Amino acid sequence: MKKMVILVVLLTATMVVFGGGRAEQDAADAEMGALVPELTLRSSLPESNLVNYEMAQELSDELAKLGVTLNAQPTDFSVLLDVIYGEEMDYDAYTIGWSGRVERLDPDMFIYSINHSSNANPGGNNTSRYVNPEFDALADAQRSEMDIAARREYVWEAQRILAEDVPRITLYSRSNVQTYNHERFTGLENMSGEGLFNEWSPMVMEAIGERTVPVVASNVNITNLNPFGARSVYDWRNLRLIYDKLVRLSVDVEPTPWAATSWEVVDDTTIDVTLREGMNFHDGRPVTPEDVKFSYEAFMSLPDSYFAAFVQPIDSVELLGNNVIRFNMEYAYAPFITTTLTQIPILPKHIWEGIGDYTQYYNEHPVGSGPFEFVRFRNGEELVATKYEDYFHPVNIDGFVFKIYASPEGVLTDLELGVVDMVSYDLIPAHINQIKDNDGGRYSHLTITEAPDIGFFYIGMNNNRPPFNNKAFRVALSYLVDYDYALDVLLDGYGSRGGAGLVINAANEFWHNPEVPIHNTYNPERARQILAEAGFTWDSQGRMRMPLE
Repeated sequence: MKKMVILVVLLTATMVVFGGGRAEQDAADAEMGALVPELTLRSSLPESNLVNYEMAQELSDELAKLGVTLNAQPTDFSVLLDVIYGEEMDYDAYTIGWSGRVERLDPDMFIYSINHSSNANPGGNNTSRYVNPEFDALADAQRSEMDIAARREYVWEAQRILAEDVPRITLYSRSNVQTYNHERFTGLENMSGEGLFNEWSPMVMEAIGERTVPVVASNVNITNLNPFGARSVYDWRNLRLIYDKLVRLSVDVEPTPWAATSWEVVDDTTIDVTLREGMNFHDGRPVTPEDVKFSYEAFMSLPDSYFAAFVQPIDSVELLGNNVIRFNMEYAYAPFITTTLTQIPILPKHIWEGIGDYTQYYNEHPVGSGPFEFVRFRNGEELVATKYEDYFHPVNIDGFVFKIYASPEGVLTDLELGVVDMVSYDLIPAHINQIKDNDGGRYSHLTITEAPDIGFFYIGMNNNRPPFNNKAFRVALSYLVDYDYALDVLLDGYGSRGGAGLVINAANEFWHNPEVPIHNTYNPERARQILAEAGFTWDSQGRMRMPLE
């Protein structure tokens, strides 16, 4: 009995000591900064982008070692677009990419549109919500500088600031490795940043045999056929073939008169464009200067639209007669011909003028004046278009079928079987190697094409929300990314390395600043050091705490 009493006393004393220790630790923890909140990173679905999916999982593991919970949540592409462009701006971080469409060789897209604070509102392309007045001044200056050498200096300095501030972390750029059936079609153009299904191939490619309507495979669904609501490259690759534009960029990336026969730069803030005569919309109604004026003014009325940055410099549009449309600019805008006239679609005023909210119109049957006429769209299955017989430029094929697949494996099977004639996306490395190896002649009818890409895939961070509103945290995060794993393992070398704040990569040689030091080295020790120096701490349970204010 005496031994039992002693044991109880000892146990009680032990509990007091340890309980008191825990209380003291909790009290000490309470004196520290607030806990770094639990975070959610919305990543790609593995079947649509395995690299983004895997990199999100890797980052989650790395942050867990530093006492931060990051939930990597695979998200459907259309849902992700709704989240990051939504009114609520309710997200922590995400993975996505900007394709390297030819219009984006000009730096205005990657400098101004996705980084300027004026585009950080809901619906704007600055989905990182990055704000820096010093950067904004440079982004503004490069737009209006007409001397190309001086403009490059502004663009180079803007890249330096982005590399320091790290509003996003570029993971990698992917080579445009694609394929087509050379036994059925010839004459395709392979464009840098675009690949095979660009705006020229469907017009110039020719059928070798009886099949005159190619099947084009996509592993991502079309999300919107409304030009005012479309935000993804998958939407626009189809819409720009249905709707026409005043200017198109050639395969050699030269501005080519298209729906416009010519343009004249009257002065730095006045541009006159002459509309081609004799064009009709697909419903038979003529294309008029009034349609062009209406189209541009409609986009100008939407300050947060996909093309907002490119119509923002326009003060007014007026009609001078003789099919001449005058664009009066608020200020000199250097890339107006190559980025504005090449992207804004010409819409039929007689269809759109009675619509209240352009962005909410379903646009079930798009009517344009482009080389291909819309036939039907089945969500998640296919979009079908036929050649527009009254188009002013010759088109050699009779239409196309844009077929949507749930996974790349399904595409590879149909490529082998001859169901698919070309792809509209970059092949995954395993499929590239399978086709190259030919596997007993199974893929002998396919040709592999490759082109560098100025686009990039990245981790976007909501710079308005803790901890991403802390620059040191964003910089530290860039050292937790295993860039070698992304490039060498997941991409099997078919691409290039990313880095902190990188938006203009080396493939865009003229505008890329090679002197900017880009953090693109995996170094968890350095990440911890940066965090500690910035005032982040770790409590008794190993959880990361925000700096004290």
